[in-house]
Amino acid sequence: MAKPFQYLDFWNGKYSDGHTPWDLGRVSRPVELLLEAAFPQQGRVFIPGSGRGYEALHLAGQGYAVTAVDYADEAVTYLSDEARRQGLDIDVRKQDIFDLPPEFDAAFDVLLEQTCFCAINPKDRAAYEAMAHRVLKPGGRLLGVFMEVPFDNGPPFNCPADVVQAFFPEARWHLDAQTPVEPQEPMRPGPEYLLCYTRK
Repeated sequence: MAKPFQYLDFWNGKYSDGHTPWDLGRVSRPVELLLEAAFPQQGRVFIPGSGRGYEALHLAGQGYAVTAVDYADEAVTYLSDEARRQGLDIDVRKQDIFDLPPEFDAAFDVLLEQTCFCAINPKDRAAYEAMAHRVLKPGGRLLGVFMEVPFDNGPPFNCPADVVQAFFPEARWHLDAQTPVEPQEPMRPGPEYLLCYTRK
């Protein structure tokens, strides 16, 4: 059975109220670091929880085939309109990441994670790992920016590295790198770090 859209009213409310402190209005520096150090030269990229999709626009502009998924109305509309304005071919979908269609199976070379894992209910983290393993090709890479936050109630939810890594077992994933992000982005509520995995 498909899961319902979780926190949908919460995220739609944030966008409609204009209270989006996580939105930098640009590609974040940690993602730029991933692009420089870990991305293949070409391929298909999946971005779950893409928000307004600055990363999707940037990657599509560099020639990557990008699929971006979010379920917040304003975010999906913004990205669709901006891709059209810039003449970029991005597959933008309003979709629950836990209910993706069969065409996503083993379809992507890269899953770019930024602010999605910390935004979902912690009870769904195992389902996120299953989704990531499902959509990536064998040998595909999960390239992620994760964040620790100094509070218990989310979203966003605290994502210490040891907690995140517990959801990506060695039998299914190879951990290629873990790197702190320095200096910290002042607009973020806590320190960020990079995790790079290869899907087995």
